[in-house]
Amino acid sequence: MARTKRDRRSGTGNRWRLNRLKPSAQAALLLAVPTVALASVGVPVNVTVYGIPLLVAFPLTVLHVASVGLALFRPWTAVVASVVGAFLLAVAGSQDVGAAWPYPVTALLTQILLVFVLGLRAAWPAGLCAWMGGVAVAAAAASLVPRAPAGVTANIAVLASVSGGLLVLGLVVQQWQAIRAQLLREREVSAEEHARRVLVEEKTRIARELHDVIAHSMSIINVQASTARYRYPEMDSGLVGEFESMAASSRQALTEMRGLLGVLRDEEAAGELAPQPGLARVPELVEGARRAGMRIESHGVEVLADEAVSDIAGVAAFRIVQEALSNATRHAPGARTEVRFGRVDGRLDISVRNEAPARGTAAPAAGGGHGLVGMRERAALLGGSVRTGPTGDGGFEVHAVLPLGTGDDSAKER
Repeated sequence: MARTKRDRRSGTGNRWRLNRLKPSAQAALLLAVPTVALASVGVPVNVTVYGIPLLVAFPLTVLHVASVGLALFRPWTAVVASVVGAFLLAVAGSQDVGAAWPYPVTALLTQILLVFVLGLRAAWPAGLCAWMGGVAVAAAAASLVPRAPAGVTANIAVLASVSGGLLVLGLVVQQWQAIRAQLLREREVSAEEHARRVLVEEKTRIARELHDVIAHSMSIINVQASTARYRYPEMDSGLVGEFESMAASSRQALTEMRGLLGVLRDEEAAGELAPQPGLARVPELVEGARRAGMRIESHGVEVLADEAVSDIAGVAAFRIVQEALSNATRHAPGARTEVRFGRVDGRLDISVRNEAPARGTAAPAAGGGHGLVGMRERAALLGGSVRTGPTGDGGFEVHAVLPLGTGDDSAKER
């Protein structure tokens, strides 16, 4: 039989695993051994020691022991079965044998196991009723006997104390498991909400940077269109009107962009006053990381010296390299990092690859981290792509492909 993907990943092959079953089925399998053992020992004990006929001892013992398995699926049915089975066994058995009575040892163990299972798996009223019912059965059976054996009190005391303690333990474990499951669900929900919030914040920050880049170009267009009539007084009135229309349109676009930015901007966040970095500052970034102690080898830096690259692409390339180097510093301190740049058909190819961590720190998992979200968003804004993931030697690689053409070039490509 072919192995599943999960088997191949975990290395278990087609070996049978209990955790593939539902919790109720797992518990039933775990209880199968003790219940079968109790039934197998209980029947001959009831027949030989207590003198119960086989045709009576067998069904009553099986009924009492079966209550343990029923507790997983029908708790209240299990309570009734245990009370009826225990009472009939006590009444049918002889009291003058010098053995434990009204609960034989096997029946005592069965009743204790039942109460513990109900405490673990069922609502607390079912476990409490099983505990009280077991004690009541013993007391009722003892009251029906004119001269109860000397060990009746001890028998009832053992049943009440041991099963009561296990009932409390089972309820505590059940509540702990419920609280733990609820905390895990809340943690998953919080993680999802945090991931969505991080994505929205990153998109907002990119939108603000995009506004800064476009607003600069629109302002230049507005100034050139507004001053054209003064710089070229020989223009006819029709051409002057065209330039005035361009100036009005650019002013309107700037106003609308500022309004949109006001909706996106976080009032609590401090504004970024420094000019946005571009492609020409990427070598400075790499050199600064090298001075900070990183073991960096850079290749192809000369392809970054191109003034025709759009500002948006330059900012995206700078931020992607910056985040990749930051990840290498945090997750693989001391490891050698290789940075490569290439240019093919108007696209910039960026590769930041670090070796396995020098001090045994695990490389970050693919897709994790907030910075990786920002990388992908910036690349998608330009129509590029970012691929991240661990390497075969235990390191990590960030590989980005960004279109660097101007607006006209991008339009042609699309």
